[in-house]
Parts: sequence; C-alpha cells; structure tokens
Amino acid sequence: MTKRFLHILVVALLILLQQRCAQIAPLTGGKRDLNPPKLLEAIPANASVSFTNEVIILRFDEYVQVKDLPNQLIVSPKLKTTPQITADGKKIHIKLVKEELKPKTTYRIYFGKSVADMNESNILPNLEYVFSTGDYIDSLKLKGSVKEAFNNKPADKILVGLYDNDNTTDSLPYLQSPDYTAKTNEFGEFHFSNLPYRAFRMVAFSDANKNSVYDGLNEKISYLDSELHLSCDSTIHLKLFQEENTKKFIKQQVTPYYGFLQLFLNKKTKVAVQPFNIPDSARWLESAVNKEKDTIGVYYSGIIDTLNLLVRYLPENKTDTLKINLPKYKFSNKKFKTYTLNTFGAKLGLNQKLKLSFINWMDTARTNLKQLKLKSKDDSLIAKEAVSGHWLGTTDFQIDTKLKEGKNYTLKIDSNAFYALIPNSNDSGSFAFKTASKLEFGKVGVKLRLNKKQSYIIQLITAQEQVIKEQFISFSLSASNAVSVDFTDVAPGEYFVKIIYDDNKNNKWDSGNLLMKQQPESVIINSKQLKVLSDWEIEEEITIKE
Repeated sequence: MTKRFLHILVVALLILLQQRCAQIAPLTGGKRDLNPPKLLEAIPANASVSFTNEVIILRFDEYVQVKDLPNQLIVSPKLKTTPQITADGKKIHIKLVKEELKPKTTYRIYFGKSVADMNESNILPNLEYVFSTGDYIDSLKLKGSVKEAFNNKPADKILVGLYDNDNTTDSLPYLQSPDYTAKTNEFGEFHFSNLPYRAFRMVAFSDANKNSVYDGLNEKISYLDSELHLSCDSTIHLKLFQEENTKKFIKQQVTPYYGFLQLFLNKKTKVAVQPFNIPDSARWLESAVNKEKDTIGVYYSGIIDTLNLLVRYLPENKTDTLKINLPKYKFSNKKFKTYTLNTFGAKLGLNQKLKLSFINWMDTARTNLKQLKLKSKDDSLIAKEAVSGHWLGTTDFQIDTKLKEGKNYTLKIDSNAFYALIPNSNDSGSFAFKTASKLEFGKVGVKLRLNKKQSYIIQLITAQEQVIKEQFISFSLSASNAVSVDFTDVAPGEYFVKIIYDDNKNNKWDSGNLLMKQQPESVIINSKQLKVLSDWEIEEEITIKE
C-alpha cells in the first residue's frame, strides 16, 4: 500500500509541474507581410494590339488600393480626359474615353508608386499597362538624366516632356503639356518606353504647380537644342536652369530709423537716385554711387514726413517714382554705440585693415584720432600703437596703423571720437581682437589641362558651394591648353575645384533662356575633395577631355 501511495504522489507532482511550466502567450498573427501585391491577370492582356475596349481590369493576388494618383500616374501619349482609376477588392478598374484614342498609337499607363496592398501598404513599384490601337506595339526606349546646370546636382521630380515635332513654335512649353512625359527620380534619372519612330522636341521643367506647362520665371527648365529623331534606343543628358529675370524693380523698402532708408532690388544693377520736392536746407546721400548693387542705401537729414525719390535704372533709362513715409525724428543727446568692427569671431583676416562701420551718416570732418587707443600684447608687455586712419566714405573709417600678424590687440574708443551729422557723438567702447597669421593658412596649386581655348572662371568652393577663392583665366589661340592656378592664404578646411566655361567673358556664370535659345554656361566640379592644412601646400592636376 505504501508503494501505491508513493506512485500516486509522484504522478500528482508531475501533473502539477507541467501545469506550472505552461505559459499563456498572445497570438502573434504570424510574420508581417512584406511582399507587394502581384499582378495575376490583365483584361485585355497587357501589350494588346487592335485595342478597342473602354474598361481595363487588373487582377491581383490580394486586396489593393491606389493612392497619390495625381503625382504618380503618367499616361503617354496624353489623353484629353484622364482615365478613371478605382480599386475594387483585388481588382483595379481603368475606364477610358474610347473616342479620344488615336488610331495606330501605342499607349502606356504608368502607375509609379500608386498601387499598394490594403493591409501593409506594400508598394508595387513601376506597374504599367501598355496597349496599341494599331497592329503592333511601339518599342523604342529613351533614358537619360537631368542635373542642375549651376552645380551638376541631380534634379529630382522634374517633368521631362516630348512634343510631337509637328508643333514647332518656340513658346510651345508655355502653351500646352507634352505629348509624352516622364519624371526624374532622386538620382535625376528618367526613362521612356514604347515610343514611336518619330521626331520630337524635348523639354524638362520643374512644374511646381503641377499644371504640366512651363510657367516661366517661377520654374526651372531645360531643353534640347535640336530635334530629337528617334530611330533607336537613345540616351540624353539635360542641364536644368532658372531663367534670369530681365525686369528690374524695387521689391522692398525699409526705413529702420530716421536718417536712413534701404531699397532692395530684385537683381543687381546700376541705378541713379535723385530726390525731388525737398527743402533747400535738406541733405541727402546715396551710398556706393555708380556701382552695380542689389541694395541702395540713402542717408538724409532735414526732411520730415515723406521723401520723394526718382530711381533710374541704367542703362535701360527706366525710372521708378517712390514716395516714402519717414519715421519721426526724435532728438536725443544720448551717445551712440551703433558701430562695428570688420572682425569675425574676434579675429581680423589676413592682410586686412581694421575698419569701423557706422549705421549713421557721419560728420567726417570732426574725427578726433586722439580718442582712439590701440594696444598690442606681446610677451606680457603692453605696447601702445599710434593710431592713424581715414574715411572710406560717409559710414566706414579705416585704421591705417600697420598691425603685425598673429598678435593680440585691443582697440579702445573713447567718447567724442566720432560725430554723426544728426548731432550726437559716440559712446566709449573697447574691442579685443587678434590678427591672423600667414602660418595659419595653406596653399592650393591646381594644374589644369582644358579642352577648349576660351575664358574660364576657376573657383575653390566648400561642400556648401560657398566660393572661397576664384581666378579668371583666358587662352589665346596660340597658347597651350595647360595652365597653373594658385590659391594662396586658404583657411584650413575641405574644398572642391569648380570650373565655369565663361563663354561671354563677363567673369560670371550665366544662366540660359528658352526663347533666345541660349543654354546655360557649362560647369564642371572636380569630384576629388582637397583637404587644406595650416602652413601646408597641396597640388592637384585636373584634365578635362569632354
């Protein structure tokens, strides 16, 4: 009996142990579906010829949805009425207006990334349906790329269009959408398929408002110079540019305080500014006279309420008339501190003269240099430097005292050193700065072998496309195609060499113009990054063969 009891006890313990080891876990539902829907059947079949249907049905292996069709769907050649596309369970219905289909024409319906499954939204990329109303399918392919003309970066989401060459007017991209379209991807690449053997005109533009026509200065554009005669598969590369606005106008005017106003132009140009209907006792001054600029500074005194100006654009001889409401003049004998030094991060650039800039119209005849004290600190000894200087204009004062490289200085400006025309003088101030040393900079030597004898702009730029240094070179017909360019006093950092083909010899990069059939000037950016170190010289050889 004892053995029987022990046997029952062991069995009971085993059952209890099994129950304690069992755990309740939620159902996982299996692995997540990562596969896009699969097209099982098309009715009529894909690549059908002698097509006459009004409805196309695409059947998939799972429930599907369509989304973002306005940005994804491309129908080539274009139809007057966009096909009506709806998802219904595992099917997609495409409804056409049959009367709009041209005879003997191959059509391509490209879905882009608009088709996805219903549950996980897995996208079926690049789905397309092709049919022909004739007895064969056109098969030519065209691919290529679109890059920004100014920096050669890939241009994404650009509409690339082909127009039937029966339409030859230069203004065509402004007036109607292309017959065949494609869009560039993030690499600037595009491709067409199922094109006919035909001549086309090719244009690409940014289509910011998605109306499929070029809207001029609001969008960027690129075009092929000549007709595109398709007789075989082809590759085309385009350069995208923003057309330059030829109109010149004042886009903004600012009066930050009494005695000064700024006029902001839409582009750099030469202007002549003249006030009218002002008191005989009034005074006024335009800054940077006869220089090309996009900002006009005007100083004035003895004028209240309004200032009337004539702004004449040179050499167009066009004139704008402005009536500017002025802020009220509030007399104050408080001394001003509205002046700055041309230091950056408390450091004066190499071989630069120290300069003070004022926001007021200054009385240059009342400068008191005895109120300026310049001290240098060298080996714990303080040395005073005699201060000399002169006015560069009515707002900028340059200190001519020769400063040594790599030294620490302090400029102390006592009260009444400078006077503004509006009667008050400066408050005291003290500025500590250090002069740069030549040993802090490097040198870049570039040996160039170029493919054309013409004018070039050679630039040293950062990865953010900031121009650090530039030189202009030109080849005569008898000269060699090789030249050496030295960039000295380059701050430590990482740079690239940019080469601009200065076709019109105006020392700047010029954009293109569609109606004038002018392409943008070519740009090459050397892919090798140049690392500049302090007190170090590097050399780079660049050969341009294309």
